[in-house]
Amino acid sequence: MIDWWSVVTNSFWIFGLAVLLAAFSYFYWLGGQENTPLRQQLGKPSFLRVFAIALVLVGIGLAGTSQTIWETALSVILIISSVVFFFTIRSRQV
Repeated sequence: MIDWWSVVTNSFWIFGLAVLLAAFSYFYWLGGQENTPLRQQLGKPSFLRVFAIALVLVGIGLAGTSQTIWETALSVILIISSVVFFFTIRSRQV
């Protein structure tokens, strides 16, 4: 029988890594179109917001698949720090 909880929790971190890879690919392409280095593209608030959201998804997936309390604690720390980072980037843009 399929363990649906495992499918759901693993889909979060897989989707988060897919979003992160897509963001890196897009901003690499955008840097080539604008003739700017990748480092400058990765410093843009639009990339940093996607980066923070992807880390939250990875953290949720890791928290769902964790077996011990310290794994869960590290996942929660990743989620909280990513959310704080997201709101920091968002408030600096306005």
